[in-house]
Amino acid sequence: MRRSSEWTVVQRSSPARRISSMTLYVVVCGAGIGALVWLVHTEPGTLDSGESNPVVALPGFFAVMALAGSVFFLVPLLRPPKLMVNHFGLRVRPSFGKVLMIPWSNVEELAAITVGSGRRGHSYLLLATDVYLGRGGSDRPGFIDRSVLREANRATEGLVAGFDLAVRCADFALEPEKLLARLTSFAPGHVQVVDRL
Repeated sequence: MRRSSEWTVVQRSSPARRISSMTLYVVVCGAGIGALVWLVHTEPGTLDSGESNPVVALPGFFAVMALAGSVFFLVPLLRPPKLMVNHFGLRVRPSFGKVLMIPWSNVEELAAITVGSGRRGHSYLLLATDVYLGRGGSDRPGFIDRSVLREANRATEGLVAGFDLAVRCADFALEPEKLLARLTSFAPGHVQVVDRL
């Protein structure tokens, strides 16, 4: 039998979409840099005036820029979203930031909402907390931690502005309804649960 202090880990979904996006990025950048190398390979290293030819440096410049851009694909793969729950609270990493510890005593509302419909729909799990969040053993979400909330706020045209944290349901293996039910089963009675799936 599981003790109430043990964390229940919500399994993440497959990273196949992120891997395919990174693969496409690598292919497109590789093709672009390869074409650029082919275009400038006949250029002389120095101009008639004796100065170095800046055109020759273009493939290297764009290769460095492509490498810097790949960070935006690698970081979410190396630090995926995380969600753990028990009767004490939640441990959440909404994006690639830090793991936040949020006790149930600070949570006022737990909601799930779907924006759009069919294949184009996106579901979000939302938390509204009290003014004491960030004190007494809990963490206050920072700018990076609120990136999914900003995305949900844009998608709902400001409907979720009163919430403090959001998680993409697509980042986890459970269906949105089951994900909400899993968290609700641990939530104490004072937490208001809203289902808009």
